[in-house]
Amino acid sequence: MDPTADERFTRLFELHYLAVLAYCARRVNRSEAEDLSSEVFAVLWRKLDSVDPESALPWLYRVAFGLVRNRRRSARRAIALTRRIGRNHAEGNDREPDVVIVRTEENEAILDALSRLRDTDQEVLRLAIWEEMPARDIGLAVGCSTSAAEQRLHRAKKRLASEFSPSTPRRSNTSPWPVKEGGRP
Repeated sequence: MDPTADERFTRLFELHYLAVLAYCARRVNRSEAEDLSSEVFAVLWRKLDSVDPESALPWLYRVAFGLVRNRRRSARRAIALTRRIGRNHAEGNDREPDVVIVRTEENEAILDALSRLRDTDQEVLRLAIWEEMPARDIGLAVGCSTSAAEQRLHRAKKRLASEFSPSTPRRSNTSPWPVKEGGRP
């Protein structure tokens, strides 16, 4: 007997929710990660019939990548608009998870170099390193073939290496903790 749509969705949700939440939490703050994870599964529900259960996780990561990217783009526009109309924008204490997770100077330099790469290069590297995905699944997540994913990963690693050269100037404020008045975190 074939499972109903509700049963298929529930099974995929139970299998992959925590992985999708972790994926999002490594890219945005916790509350945004929860919101984005919910949005990812709303998309899954709408497209459930077209999702292969065997490759659902890479598909979910692809949806999450698009949603994270849209959220960041919206945030950049909001900041630019706020600056343009002359108001100060309080960015708050919610730091990017990339900065909070990694605290050593060398890793901060790597994250700084990573932030200068294109979004697609960043995503391929994060999928390979943080999500420990093989090239086949990376290809599914970013919408390309396995060989194209391998090539993208190789090129992204080369670009990261060139961005990470010791002569590359780094940001002056790389502290993972916001500094409050008086210079104390």
